[in-house]
This record gives sequence, structure tokens and C-alpha cells, in this order.
Amino acid sequence: MRRFLLNRLLQGFATLFIISLVVFTLVRLTGNPLDMLLPVDATPELRARTAAALGLDRSLPMQYAIFLGDLLRGDLGVSIRAGRPVTELVLERLPATLQLVLMAMAIALALAAPLGVIAATRKGTIWDSSARAIALFGQSVPSFWAGIVLISIFSVQLGWLPAGRQEGWTSIILPGLTLGLFGFMLSGVTRLLRSSMLDVMESDYILFARIKGVGPRTIAWRHVLANALIPVVTFIGFYFGIMISGTVVIETVFAWPGLGRLAVEAVQWRDYPVV
Repeated sequence: MRRFLLNRLLQGFATLFIISLVVFTLVRLTGNPLDMLLPVDATPELRARTAAALGLDRSLPMQYAIFLGDLLRGDLGVSIRAGRPVTELVLERLPATLQLVLMAMAIALALAAPLGVIAATRKGTIWDSSARAIALFGQSVPSFWAGIVLISIFSVQLGWLPAGRQEGWTSIILPGLTLGLFGFMLSGVTRLLRSSMLDVMESDYILFARIKGVGPRTIAWRHVLANALIPVVTFIGFYFGIMISGTVVIETVFAWPGLGRLAVEAVQWRDYPVV
């Protein structure tokens, strides 16, 4: 057991090291941040002083070594654009992203649960095919296109909901719908719940409940669903982290002030520490 845990830890550190090296290299291919910070007619002396102040005058291997050393101490650096610690910027934007992800998960689960139950209890019927088609449609439609369509309908034409930004509780409805309905969450939970329920329905205690005369709705919602949720809950916990990293497109479309938009802004401004 100790050897297994040690191997897992070593694999985790190796993965993080490779990811940090790749991100460090790719972000510097976007260009020099001094071109974004300083005016076009900046003197060479000003550029040299600014580069020295930001630590950009050192060699790339030295910059990477300094980055790793600071990271091991829990220091993510200082934003080149904002002049504030990166940790503060991340913690400032994190609540908005968590709100969006939780809203999207609630919407996806509210639709995926009945779709999965219907698909399992009415296997092979038009209801089964329709439930799976709805889930597949949600996974197939690009989220950025769906977001633009929702903005056009509910914000521009109907004027019911705000098109973007965090301005009141209604602002989260459209980005939450887009992230929850048009992604892998809805399709994955629906299909996983369907297959899990089909396996549970073949169990002996379900057959015994039917022999006792328990109604099909009670069997489906109380006995089968409760036991079929175990792999679904595991999937939801795993996909929660994926949804946080997948908010980049949604937050950009709806100008939502979360981590995804912070990352896009950092790339645009070549803010190396934030990226």
C-alpha cells in the first residue's frame, strides 16, 4: 500500500512538473509583456528598467527556476498587469466561478435525473430514444454558439434576462443554462444513470419487490435510483473539477468575472504569473 501511494505521489509531482514546464514555455511564445505595458515610443532604458523590475531580464531557465522555487513556498507571484499578488486575484474571481459551476450542475442534474430514469424504466421505447437524443443534442451543440443564441433570444429579442456580467441573481441564469445543458455533464449523467439503473433492475431484491406487489414508480424512484446513484455521484465529483476548468468559453461569452475570464485576460495581456 505504501509503495502504491508513493508511486501515485511521484506520478502526480511528475505530471505537475511537466504541465508547469509546458505552460511556462507556451505562454512565453505569445510575446513580450513589455509590448503591452509600455507605449510604442518607450526608450530602451525604460524597457530595460521595467524588464529588470519584473524579472524578465533573466534567462528563461533562471525564470523557470525562480518560478518553481516561489511555487514550492506557496507564492504564485505578482501580476504584471495589475501589480497585485496572483493569489489575491484568483481568490477574488474564484467565488464567481464556483457559483456558475454549482448553478450549471444543479440545472444539469435536474434534467439528467428524470431523463436517465425514463430511459432506464422504458428501455427500447420512444421515451428511451428521446431521452438519449436530448442528452446527445446537449453534448453535440457547441457551448459558445448556444450561449450566443440564448443571448439573442432572451436578452436581445425578449429582454427577459441580462446578456452578461454579474449584475444581480438573474445574471447567472443564461450562463448557468449554457454550461449545464450544453456540455458533457448532462449527457454523461443521463447515460451513466441509465446503464446503472438497468444493472440494478436485474438484482434479486428488485425482483422480490415486484413479487411483493410494489408499484413500478416506487421501485424505480425509491429502490433502483437510490442504489444506482453510487457511480453517478463518483462521476459528478470527478467532473466538478473539469467544469471549473471548462468555464473559460462560457465566462468569455457572458463576460462573467470568474477564473476562466481571468485566464483569457491574462493570456491577452501576456500576464505570465497569472497564466
